[in-house]
Amino acid sequence: MPTNAEYMERWDASAPTPVADGLTPEEIAKSQGTRNSEANPWDTYDKEFDFNDPALLEAIAEYETWVSDAEASSQTKEEYARVKQASDEAAAEYQWVKPSEYANEPDRVGRVMHSAVFINKLRQAGVKCWYRKHSMPQHITLVVQVGNQPPQVGCWVQEGFMTELSMMRFDDHGIPLDEKRRGWRTPLLQLILNGVITQEKSEQVFGVPPVTKAFHRYNATLQRFRNAGGKLAE
Repeated sequence: MPTNAEYMERWDASAPTPVADGLTPEEIAKSQGTRNSEANPWDTYDKEFDFNDPALLEAIAEYETWVSDAEASSQTKEEYARVKQASDEAAAEYQWVKPSEYANEPDRVGRVMHSAVFINKLRQAGVKCWYRKHSMPQHITLVVQVGNQPPQVGCWVQEGFMTELSMMRFDDHGIPLDEKRRGWRTPLLQLILNGVITQEKSEQVFGVPPVTKAFHRYNATLQRFRNAGGKLAE
């Protein structure tokens, strides 16, 4: 068996010889970027440009005409408002939740619960479940097993302390982007809708949700679920 040193010598000997194609050492060094240079690239970056190039100067002058710090005219503001209103109206067709439902975040805090307490309450309710690592930070995957069925992903849960109701992020047109914080009522609702736990059992262990404006969507979803005979219409 060859030694490590012999092995490395054979490896180097088998490597193809680089071809410079007639380039000078200076040209080769230039093609290799800044790794062989003692100067910082951010200090020499501007020197790579020829600011006496007429085409470059013309392009810079044209760009400067597009940028202005002056106050927008009334006509520009009115046009912007018109376009934004049209965009908001078009975006409304894709809203499954509205910003007004999530406007008052303090009302959505409710009873704060830790994710460890949440899973213990689920087990107290008879749900066979456990947590698994999630790919996103501050997320944990809740795995559930119903009867003799194979384990399946129930939903994701906010790791650590959770508000009672979720809080959403919206874009400028009112379209929901993602959950800023997931409240513990959200995974509980998903488990109810998927038949993992009954509404009656969930209310025995977790408590009856308040009848307030903040809880309207939660309660309305449960009412639709009951009216549909335990399955939301597709």
